[in-house]
This record gives sequence, C-alpha cells and structure tokens, in this order.
Amino acid sequence: MTSPDIHNVEAEQALLGAIFCNNQAFSRVSGIVGPEHFYEPIHAKLFELCGDAILDGRAATPITLKPKLPADLDIAGLTPIEYMARLMAEATTVLNAPDYAMTIREAWAARGVVEAAREAAAAVAQPEANVKASIAALLSQLDGIRAELDDRHRGRQSLADCMSSVLLRVDAIREGRIEPGATTGLADLDRMIGGLQPGRLVIVAGRPGMGKTIVGANMARATASAGNGCLLFSLEMPAEEIGARILSDHAFRHGSPVTSKAVFEGHLDAREMREMEAAASELAGLPLLIETPATVSVGEILARTRATADEMKARGVRLKVVVVDYLKFVRASDRYRGQRVYEVGEITAGLKALAKDLGVCVVLLAQLNRAVEQRQDKRPELSDLRESGDIEADADVVLLLFREAYYLKDKTDPESMARLLTCEFALEIIVGKCRMGAVGVVETFCHPGASAVRDRGMR
Repeated sequence: MTSPDIHNVEAEQALLGAIFCNNQAFSRVSGIVGPEHFYEPIHAKLFELCGDAILDGRAATPITLKPKLPADLDIAGLTPIEYMARLMAEATTVLNAPDYAMTIREAWAARGVVEAAREAAAAVAQPEANVKASIAALLSQLDGIRAELDDRHRGRQSLADCMSSVLLRVDAIREGRIEPGATTGLADLDRMIGGLQPGRLVIVAGRPGMGKTIVGANMARATASAGNGCLLFSLEMPAEEIGARILSDHAFRHGSPVTSKAVFEGHLDAREMREMEAAASELAGLPLLIETPATVSVGEILARTRATADEMKARGVRLKVVVVDYLKFVRASDRYRGQRVYEVGEITAGLKALAKDLGVCVVLLAQLNRAVEQRQDKRPELSDLRESGDIEADADVVLLLFREAYYLKDKTDPESMARLLTCEFALEIIVGKCRMGAVGVVETFCHPGASAVRDRGMR
C-alpha cells in the first residue's frame, strides 16, 4: 500500500492554473479549500490574491496579480509573472478544479494528522507523561480536522443521477434489499416520523423532568428487542442506574409497576424479584451495548460506534441506532473553545456526518433553554432550540417532550389537583420538525417511576 501524498504541490499548481485560465473555477472551489489548506506559502498567497480580486469584481490573472507580489521574489528560479504564466500555460480544463481542490484539502488533513500524531508521540515520550491527557489532546486535534473536513465537504450530483438513485432505492426497498428503519418503540410515533431511519440525526429535547432519558432508553430497548443493534452512550448515569431503568421499563408489562429507584436500591419483595429476574433473562440476549464515559468527543463516539458495528456484524447483527444521553456531556474540539453555540454546532454536524457515514440513526438527547419556564403554556416550541447552535438546522427530526403533570405535582388548589388526576401519566411527544414526515403531537402513556413509555391506551 502506498502512502498518500501529504504535500501534493502539483494539485496546488493545477488548481491555480485553472483559476488563471477561467476565474469561474474559483467559485467552484472556494467552498472546498481556503489559503490555509495549501502546503506551499506562495500558492496560499496566490489563492488568497485571486479570491480578493474576484470577490472585488476584478479579473485574477498573472498580469493583475503581478503588482501584489515583490518583483524580486524568486519562485523555483522564476519571477512571479513567469511562474504564474507557466501555471496558466500548463493548466487543464476548469472542470477538474473541484477534484484538485478536494485533493488539496485531503492533503492538508493528512498533514494535520501526521503532525498531531508526532506531537502526541513526543508528549508520551516525556518522563512522567500523562498518557490520558495526551490521548485526549490528540483526539481533540483530530476532531478539529474532521470538523473542518465536514464543513468544507460539498457533495455534487446531476439531477439525472439523483433521480436514478431515487428509483434504484425504491426498487431495493420493494425487493427487500434495503432494511426498514428501526422502531422507536411507539407505533404512533413510527407512523408519523417513519421510525429511526439510517443516516438521520434525531433530537429528543425537553426541560429537566420531561423524560428525555426515559424516551431515549425506551428507544434503545425497543430497537434491540426488534433484533437490531443499538449502542447507548449514557454520559450522565452509571451503567447500573441506566440498567435499572431499562429493566423496570421492560418488566412493566409483567404486572404492577416496579420503579427503577426500587430496582436500583434493591427494595424488592419476592414477587418483584421474580419479575425482575425474568425481565433480566429476556434482556440478556438483546444486541444492546452501553457505554458510560464521563465525557466523550464526537471522534470518540465515531471510533466506538465503528468498533461496535464491526463487533455486531461479526455476530450477524447490524448496528442501526446510536443513542447519546446527552448533548451537555459531548466534548467539542478546541476549534471554538469557550464559544458554546459554535461548539454545539460542531457537535451536531459531526453526529449528523457520523449517521450518514456509518448508516445508523443517531438519537441525541438535549436540554431546552429556560425560555419555556417563562411562558404560561409550558409546551416547548422549536424556537426553544434556536439558541443552542445549529441543532435545529442539523437535525432531521426534532422531538419535544412535555409532561403537564410535572408542573402540577406540587400544586394544592382543587383545579390543579383535579387536572393532575387526568394527566398524571400523559407524555406529549411534539414532532417539531421532520424532513420526510409530518409534524404534530403524539400522545403517549408514560410512567416516570417505572421509566416506561407506551402508546396511548396501552399499559
């Protein structure tokens, strides 16, 4: 196997030559590369000057750029005007410009990976080195490189090719060659959003106490119960606590509710113990894995997801859903350190890219801002996400959770107490956004103590 060219000066020269020949090439590549991606400083400068001229409405040619460069500058034995003229003379068609740009961008990324690895190797070689800190720093740098590649990536396809792909997908679905998405565990919600489809980023958002973890864990259990692989990142709770919730949820149909708190603390009578043992036996064989790091980066999620997918594939199971509980504990790279809005945007973009690259559905739990609490009607709205980076823009589906009982449980006036009796176990799942489905409200039954969510009318 040959190693990639991490410099690729020839691609830089070819791109500049194409721009000199036809300035329209710049508009086709400016979304892919910038001056910072070039290896040769003179090429970075020329690309920057081309951009300045073109964006200012002027032509970018060797003649117009000549005054911007020192006359005595030596470039491989040539003057600036001679060097630019040679690039222009050797240029090929402008149609190749995007390919050159992508090659330059990938070479930049390769150089970044090599440099990050060198720095990590030097750090761990020091006496009394903090290996974990060095690994964290390396992953943060790699996350930054990955984020830059995602930001600069621009897919392009003709309408004819797009239509052909759509019809091929329809044929594959009808012939059973493409598997349907995983279930959310709620038939009414599945009908509205089409289930948990591969390549999608699904946001489950709500204020504290609305049931985000309950819904996320329920989706994970339902996915696995249907025979599909699921990976659950429980970043807030230890494995035993999230396990108690899943066990209580699964056992809910076996009789009287047993709270997850009682399971976690071991306060079970003989009957309840038998029910939990039976539920645990049923759950034991499900393809559901739980990761419980304190914090995790998008790069670490990608690495662990890829490893899990390979592990499950070896057992004949396809990984379909990744649940991340929750956004607050996902670590961004150093690219936007201290600017949380941009950090959140980087995280959601990264998770969306992960979903597309690995063909899984990523379910990300997130907390809504406090604006909800200031309104008379506490039902969340899609706008309550808009102060949190690019969540709404990156998400394919946004589910907003509302439990009216949460706001009534401490009230003692007769009207509130009467209302509580009618909505104690009601959970509204508000579909605020769905790219390929309907928006609206799905009314469900929710027993918070038992961590159970069911279709309305089911117990």
